[in-house]
Amino acid sequence: MTERPLGALYLVATPRPDQPEPDFLARVQAALDGGVDTLQLRCKATDPRYGEAGPYIALGEKVRALAHARNVPFFINDRVDVAVAAGADGVHLGQGDLPVRWARQLAPHLRVGRSTHRPHDADAALREAPAYFATGPVHPTPTKPGRAAAGLEYVRHVARLNPPLPWYAIGGIGLDTIEAVMEAGATRVAVVRAILDAPDPARAAAALRAKLPRAAPAGAATLHVNGEPHPHTPGLTLHALLRDLNVPRDRVAIAVGDHFHPGGQAPDHPLHPGDHVEIVRVIGGG
Repeated sequence: MTERPLGALYLVATPRPDQPEPDFLARVQAALDGGVDTLQLRCKATDPRYGEAGPYIALGEKVRALAHARNVPFFINDRVDVAVAAGADGVHLGQGDLPVRWARQLAPHLRVGRSTHRPHDADAALREAPAYFATGPVHPTPTKPGRAAAGLEYVRHVARLNPPLPWYAIGGIGLDTIEAVMEAGATRVAVVRAILDAPDPARAAAALRAKLPRAAPAGAATLHVNGEPHPHTPGLTLHALLRDLNVPRDRVAIAVGDHFHPGGQAPDHPLHPGDHVEIVRVIGGG
């Protein structure tokens, strides 16, 4: 099965206390209609309605149906078991959650997302090579009470790393802050309140999506780089791709399809539409 591509506007959908489920689902659907192109369901452990696996799975199945009807990838926060049972594309793990390697052992088919809050976390994420990682919180947010803001400088730090995998700035991002986040180097953002708490979630999502880069147009020739579609131009080679991505080839290990090349040893062979390229940055020692 072809992986649903990760988008630029990621909604972390969290039911509000005492919010009727039909209202929550309607707001999620409106957000998707407005342009949300990656979706996560995050049920807080303090919410008694979804504290047990059964109700969490049941809600996850409903949200997954909304996402997949639009070919949007769907993740479950924290719970590998719920992600598998609800038919999610992946699971998102925080720094205090199940380690990435264990999640992969339990559910090898799931894509794994990762939260990071400081440069050390980003370095670890590059070694773990998740499907994507989140960078933040950029600003203080009631979604994560007690967690200090990482600030725009952390966004700049990650942008300077030029990671060979997707990453999202998260935390207090809305129309009034998104431009500063993008100026710091982010091209993808994850939001909660800016969409779900807006009077019109569809309009709020559309306004945020309009600020972000667009993917390759439908029908354009693409290959996949770390699970993300990337434009393919005639004559594109592996070394040219690395130059396009500003990735030094002596500092990455690369797999093209079933062929793996250790750090610095990838040949400059042609790339074709539909090729799958995995790039993992080598940290230290080489």
